[in-house]
Amino acid sequence: MRVAWAIPCRYAEVQPGGGATIVGAGSDVLIVEGVPAQLHVLFAVRFVGAPDELDGELSHPVACRIYSPDGELAGEQTSMLQGDINQLVPGFVAEVTVAMATDIEATELGSYGVEFAIDGNALRVPIHVVEADPAS
Repeated sequence: MRVAWAIPCRYAEVQPGGGATIVGAGSDVLIVEGVPAQLHVLFAVRFVGAPDELDGELSHPVACRIYSPDGELAGEQTSMLQGDINQLVPGFVAEVTVAMATDIEATELGSYGVEFAIDGNALRVPIHVVEADPAS
């Protein structure tokens, strides 16, 4: 399997049979009063693979890695992607879309990387941490 896309958002609801309702898609700029700051970020993530990869069962380890603005690994969370396949097109694709949350301990301002990895395939999404304008 591989990560087709990962979209930071404010809310995600997955529909049975495929697709998702995503609110606040592209919410990749997080405004903080200062650092350090503990941030909770939600993503809608679509995993895809060939139907024969799943052997009728969805159970794959997924890693979510956080990279600091200087590119250093700052944290990692692992879980199992389990459950129902949202869509299965025989001979073409098996996909599952899920809502996944992660925490970022922002110790400095800048662009963090949130990477989702499954079966040796990874996709990294930037999350920009900026300071609030004191004039506003």
